[in-house]
Amino acid sequence: MVSQLAGVTGETQPITDAPRLHVLSWRSPLPAQAAAWLADEAGWTRRGPLDLADRLVVVATRQSGRRLREALARLAATHGQAVFPPRVVLPEQVLALEPAENTERIASKHVSLLAWIEVLLAMRDGELTEVFPVDPPARSFAWASRLGRQLLDVQAKLAEQGLRMADVARSPGGPFPESTRWIQLGELEARYDRTLARAGHVDAHVARLRAAGETPPPEGIAAVVLLVVPDPYALALRALGRWCARLPVVVVVHADPEQDVATGFDAWGRPRVDHWRRHFLALPDFESRVHLCADPHRQASTIAESIAAAHALAADPLRLGAAVAVGIADSEITTPLRAEITERGLTAHSPEGIPRRREALHHLLRTIAAVARESSFSAVASLVRCPDVLRWLRPSGASEGPAALLVRIDDLNTRHLPADLATALQHADANPSRFPGLRQDLERLRTLVELASGDDFRAAARAPLAELFADARFDLADDADEHTVDAIRTWTDTCDAVADAAVAFPRVAAADLWELALHAFGETVRFETRPPGAIEMQGWLELPWEDAPHLLVGGLNDGFVPAAITSDPFLPESLRERLGLPTNATRLARDSWLLQALVFARSIRGRCDLLLGRTSTAGDPLRPSRLLLACSDEELPRRVRFLFRELPANGADLPWRRAWRLRPRTPLQRLERMPVTGFRTHLACPFRFYLRHVLRMEPVDPRKNELDARDFGTLVHHAVEELGKDASMRTCTEAPALADYLVTRLEEQVRRLHGTNLPLPLVVQVESARQRLQHAARVEAALRAEGWWTERVEHSLDFLVGPFLVRAKVDRIDRHAETGAYRIVDYKTSDTPVSPAAAHVRPLKKTEDPESVRAYSLFHDGATTHVWKDLQLPLYLHALQAAGVVDDTAVCGYFNLPKAVGDTSLLLWEGYTPELREAAWTCALGVADAVAHGVFWPPEESPKYDDFESLFHLGTAASVDWPTATAPEGDSAR
Repeated sequence: MVSQLAGVTGETQPITDAPRLHVLSWRSPLPAQAAAWLADEAGWTRRGPLDLADRLVVVATRQSGRRLREALARLAATHGQAVFPPRVVLPEQVLALEPAENTERIASKHVSLLAWIEVLLAMRDGELTEVFPVDPPARSFAWASRLGRQLLDVQAKLAEQGLRMADVARSPGGPFPESTRWIQLGELEARYDRTLARAGHVDAHVARLRAAGETPPPEGIAAVVLLVVPDPYALALRALGRWCARLPVVVVVHADPEQDVATGFDAWGRPRVDHWRRHFLALPDFESRVHLCADPHRQASTIAESIAAAHALAADPLRLGAAVAVGIADSEITTPLRAEITERGLTAHSPEGIPRRREALHHLLRTIAAVARESSFSAVASLVRCPDVLRWLRPSGASEGPAALLVRIDDLNTRHLPADLATALQHADANPSRFPGLRQDLERLRTLVELASGDDFRAAARAPLAELFADARFDLADDADEHTVDAIRTWTDTCDAVADAAVAFPRVAAADLWELALHAFGETVRFETRPPGAIEMQGWLELPWEDAPHLLVGGLNDGFVPAAITSDPFLPESLRERLGLPTNATRLARDSWLLQALVFARSIRGRCDLLLGRTSTAGDPLRPSRLLLACSDEELPRRVRFLFRELPANGADLPWRRAWRLRPRTPLQRLERMPVTGFRTHLACPFRFYLRHVLRMEPVDPRKNELDARDFGTLVHHAVEELGKDASMRTCTEAPALADYLVTRLEEQVRRLHGTNLPLPLVVQVESARQRLQHAARVEAALRAEGWWTERVEHSLDFLVGPFLVRAKVDRIDRHAETGAYRIVDYKTSDTPVSPAAAHVRPLKKTEDPESVRAYSLFHDGATTHVWKDLQLPLYLHALQAAGVVDDTAVCGYFNLPKAVGDTSLLLWEGYTPELREAAWTCALGVADAVAHGVFWPPEESPKYDDFESLFHLGTAASVDWPTATAPEGDSAR
C-alpha cells in the first residue's frame, strides 16, 4: 500500500504501511547530522525560520532530546534564523493513554499499588501455592507493598511487549516448566483488575494496550521520526506501525552507510543479535585507547587528569564541554569523579539528576514519620539532629545554641535510656536542674509529632513542614533555598497524589500512606541546571548524542557494558527470550553497536578513551567487557594479556585518604588530680590518657539503646552497695532474703533511672543483672557464714602519688569477725571471671623488646619479667594501709558477677608479696612523673579497648600531629 501526504512545504511524500529506514554515517558525530537531516527532510531552504513543529521525533532518552534541540538551535543560528522545534518524546510517551472518547479513569501508580496491596492482604493461607509455596509469617502492609511493587514491575516489563500475566502461560511454544505458576499469576492479576474496577479505575497497561490499537497520530503531525532508538518499546512500535498507513514514519540509525543497513538492523532500527554478537570491535591503537585501572577511584582520577589537561589548553574554559566529554557506565565512578573534578577547580554536572531520597528533606520526613509511627526516643534523637528541626528549636538569636540542646538530649539518653518520648519527658520533669529547658523542647517535639500523626493523611503530611518553616524566608535566587522550595512542592504534590489514590481504599491507615508517599517521593529526581563550563557526567545510553571530539568512557566492565539483566524471580532469561522481551543477547547487540558508533564517530577527528576497573569499590573482582575481547583469533591473545596484566603496586588508590592530621592544643594543659583508673589508662596508652583525663574527651553514642559495660556495672554496684549500707541486713545470712533485697534494690534503681517502659535490650540486661545478683546472694551468704562481714562500703580515699592527688572509692572492705583480718574487695561485672593478678600484671612477651616498654612498668619475678597493666588494687592497699584503715596483713581481690552465673565467686590475689607491693608503688610513681612531665607520646597503636578508635584511621601516630615541646602549661621549668 502506497499513498501520498502533503507536507507543510507543499511537497508530497510517499506513505507506506512500513517505516522507511535511513542511515546517518557513524563516521561523524550524530547531533549535527541529525539536525541537518531533519532540516533537509522538512525542505528548509536556510531562508526563514526552521519550522519542524509538525514533526514528532522519538528519541531514546531525555538527554538525547535536549542535545537534539541544542543542535537544531545551532544549525538555525548559523544562518541567522530561529527554530520551531519538533515535538520530542520518549518511546513510552508515544501512546496517548486517555483518548478523548475514553471515559475510564486510568489508575495512577499509587492506585495500582494500593490495589495490589488489597489483593495480597486479602489472600488466605494456602492459596496459589505455585506463586506462594510458603505463606508469609505475617501479611503486613510492608510485606504487601514490597511484593506489590515487584508485581507492578513484572506487569510493566510484560506490557512493553503488549502482554499481561495471563498471556504468558498461553504464549507460543507450548507448555513450559512454570506454566502453572503463570496461570496462577494470571488469576492474581484478574483479582487486581476486579479491585481496580470496583474503585472505578482501569490499569494503565491495559489502557496502553488498547491505545496501541486505537490511538491515532497526534493532530498537526505530518511525519514521525524514530531517531536512533536502539531498543524502543514494542508496544510503541505497534502504534507506529499503524500510523505508517497515515503519514510517513522514518527510522534513522547511526551506522556505516556503505554497509547493507538491513544486515545490522531490523525495520525499526534495533541492532540484530545475530550480526552484532559476531561483530569485531574496530579500535585502532587499542593499548593506547584502553586504560586498565585498579578501581573506580583510580578511573575517576585518570578521567579528571585528562579533563584538567584539556582545561589547561582550552582557549575558552566555558566551552570545555565542547572539547572533552565523559561517559559513565559504572555508577560507582560518579561520586569520586565529581570529587576529583571539583578538587581541580572545575565543575561537574550529572544530567541524570539527583534522587530525592538522597536529599535532606527526604531524611527529615522519614524521621518525622518514624517518630510518629513509634515515638521511640532513638527516633526522637535523630529528629532533633535534622538541621531544620534544630533551627526550629534554636532559631538564630536564641539565648543558647543548638549544641547545648544536643548535649542534653545525649545526656538524657546515656543516663536514662528512655524507650519513648513520653518516658523522656518524665525524666526531664524529674531532674530539671540536670536538663534545664529540655522539657519545653521535648513538648515542642511532641506537638510536631502529633501534627504528623493525624488520621487525615493529606493534612498530617503537610502540617509538620508548615510548622517547621512557618518563619522561614526563602530566596529563590539562592540555589539551596530554591532546591528546598522545589523539594517541598514535590512532596506536597506526591502527598496529594497518594491521598487521592487512597480515597478508593479507605481502610489503609495514615501511617501506611506515609510510607507509600515517602517511597514515591524518594524516587522522584531533581534535575540541576547545568552551570556554564561544567563537565557533564553522562550515562552510557546518552553517549551517541555526545559530539565532543575527545570522549572518555569509564566502567567498561562486564555487567555494565554490555548491561546485564540480572536474575529475575519472575522473568528468567529463557522466559524473556520466549516472550520476546529484552534479553542479555539484545543488550549485547545494542551495546556492541553503541560502542562501535562512539569509536567511529571520532575516527577522523578526535579520540575515544575507554577505562575499566580491576575491582569494585568494595574490592570485588570485575571482568573486562566482553566487547573489548570481540576481535580476531590472531588479535585475541594480545588483548587478553593486556586486559589481564598485573597492575603496578601503586596503581590502586585507597578508598579513604587522610585529609589532615589532628593537632592537640599547645601548650599542653596541666593536670592536678588523677583518678585511680587513670594509671591503667596511661599504662595502656599515654596518648589516650591525655585525651580522656587531660582533655576530658569521651565518646558519645547518640543511638545508644542499651547499657554499656560501665552502666551495667554501676547498676549492679548500686544494689550491692545498698546491701552493705543497710544495717538491718548486715547480720542476714539467708541467701533467699539477701537475693530478694538485692533484686528489689535493682528494680527500684531501674525504675528511678529508666522508668517502667523499657526498651527490649534493657529488659534483657535487667534480667541478666537480676540473675547475677541472685547468685551473688548465695556467695555473700556463704562468706558471712564463714565469719566475714562488710565493714565499709564505697569508702572514699584521697592520697598523693608523686605531685598528684589521687581520688578513689573502694567498693567494700570486709573484716573477719574472729581473726580481725581485712579484705579489700572490688566488684567486677565483666562477662567472664577476672583474676586479680591477671588483671594487673602480664608477662613480657617473647616478641617484645624490653627497651620498647616503659622502664617503670617492668619488674622481675625470678627469671620472668612482668609488665604492670593496672595498679588499682595495689594503690587501694597502699592508701588504706597508710591511712591506718587496714593493717599490713590485708589482702585484696575481686567479687566476680559474670554472665555465666555459676562462676560467681570471690577471687583473692594469692601471692601478692611485699616485692610486688614495692614494684607497684615504683610503677605508680613512674606514671605520675610521666604525666607531670607531659609524656603522652608515643601512642599504643592497638589497645585492647579503644573508645577513640573512630578518630584514628590507619594508625594513631599517623593521624596526629603531636607537638615536639610537651611540657605542660605552667611547668616549663621542668
